[in-house]
Amino acid sequence: MSFPKWYIYGAGGFGAETMDILSTAIKGGVLPHYDGCFVVDDAQEVEVYGYPICDLSECQPGSNITIAVGEPATRTKLWDRAVSVGLVPASLIAPSAVISQYCKIEDGVIIAPLCSIQARAHIKQNVAVNTMAIIGHDVTVEVGAVISSMANLGGAVTVGQNAYIGMGALIKERLLIGANSIVGMGSVVHIDIPEDVIALGNPARVARRNADRKVFK
Repeated sequence: MSFPKWYIYGAGGFGAETMDILSTAIKGGVLPHYDGCFVVDDAQEVEVYGYPICDLSECQPGSNITIAVGEPATRTKLWDRAVSVGLVPASLIAPSAVISQYCKIEDGVIIAPLCSIQARAHIKQNVAVNTMAIIGHDVTVEVGAVISSMANLGGAVTVGQNAYIGMGALIKERLLIGANSIVGMGSVVHIDIPEDVIALGNPARVARRNADRKVFK
């Protein structure tokens, strides 16, 4: 019997975690059955974790795809590539996540296990929210942003496009984190953070420009 494909773009650690979300949702009856497959550009292997690997050119148009890399700028590039060949960005939400019925989650989003997404939060397309992160009420997370594990965003925070919030960071309510900026892990943010910078510490302060717009060097 043939089942529809669900492609996970990226087969690193985050890819494995994302495939786990898909598998758990299928086994728990949250999703119907899909055949999971990793997409890797210029792959040197034919499978990983027991799932096949294919090139983007081999994907079946019209199938679901979820971007599973942690670098915001790369997420945007891979999204554009996937859409250009007729794939459909789809969200994966871990069954253990606590999701308010009053929040809005757009296409291509990853919500990892044990996350909390509260009332009137708006998670825009191609966002990744990692394990045990807390997204407070009225928070907006713009396109392509990444929220790392155990980060806590207070009510009405706005996280700009392609921004990155590091592990365990705390963001005070009603603040703005600018587009393409990085908040370092464990930082405690009490003031707005402008675009294209790296902010670190407690209290968090701008350390330097994010000149190359990269998180992982």
